[in-house]
Amino acid sequence: MLAKKMIGKEVIGSHGDKVGKLADFDIDVVSGKVKFAVINAGLNKKYKIKLDDIVTVGDTIIIRLTLDDLKKAAKPSK
Repeated sequence: MLAKKMIGKEVIGSHGDKVGKLADFDIDVVSGKVKFAVINAGLNKKYKIKLDDIVTVGDTIIIRLTLDDLKKAAKPSK
């Protein structure tokens, strides 16, 4: 799937909680590989998740984490 078709899709956590929208991808310029997917979770709140945390992509993106997991795992990335 092309990245442009994923950007802007709503991200849903494993418990059905709305996490935010997929905002971008963080790419390693040396290897050319995607390091993280970036989720916009509101004003000045962005979370980076590993691609392995994405379960399915359809009308929405389902991840294997909850919003609480994201909050506990890392401070929001600005």
